[in-house]
Amino acid sequence: MDLLNTAFLWTHITAGFIGLTAYWIPIFAKKGGLNHRRFGKIFVNAGYVVVAAAVLSISTRAVRYGMNGKTFEQLQSFWGFAIFLLYLSLVTFVSLRFAVIVLREKKDPVRLGTAFNKALGYGAIAGSLAVIAYALIIQPPVMVVLLALSPIGLLVGPQILAYFKGKETSKRAWWYSHMGAMIGAGIAFHTAFLVFGATRLFDIGISGPLAFVPWVLPTLIGVPANIIWERYYRRKFNDPKGGSVAA
Repeated sequence: MDLLNTAFLWTHITAGFIGLTAYWIPIFAKKGGLNHRRFGKIFVNAGYVVVAAAVLSISTRAVRYGMNGKTFEQLQSFWGFAIFLLYLSLVTFVSLRFAVIVLREKKDPVRLGTAFNKALGYGAIAGSLAVIAYALIIQPPVMVVLLALSPIGLLVGPQILAYFKGKETSKRAWWYSHMGAMIGAGIAFHTAFLVFGATRLFDIGISGPLAFVPWVLPTLIGVPANIIWERYYRRKFNDPKGGSVAA
């Protein structure tokens, strides 16, 4: 079990570093150019590997925790972090998937409203509600972090579902949605990176107010950056209508 979990862990870490490196190239590369598309695909594929490895890793750890006797406090710490990691993985997958599929049908987003694609939106909402319920009922040591990041799914899910209904009036809705979803995935990537680096992977060790900075810093930077970037492109395209459905 330890060997298997180690393999998942290093796969997760390796793909994470590849994704983090590839993420910044499309940010500064010419939009739609070769490097933008090439490294964007690398980031997306690395993200899928990161998500899969994270789910498998936390699953094997959960089995091991179930086999060994643990105190209630230890179980609270483990499951609080495990739920956060699974939720972060869900948000990352939803953002990556949505960022990709909006490029397939730029003129008629309603055609993207398949049962599976709609499940992305509903899954994000369900994930948020599950995290909120766990945080309020169990009140684990990471309760504040869970509550601080839990609204992401409640914001992203309805926006994705609205996009599939064709409620965005802009002809470049796909552009803003793709951009917002990729930034959202980047926020999740950088959050995981900072948390793992600061806590040495599953050793939560929260102490003092500054301990929460790695958990929320990417969101505090990424959300305003997305708003500023979208406003820039709306002025560039002379397209002031509405707002992004994936901000």
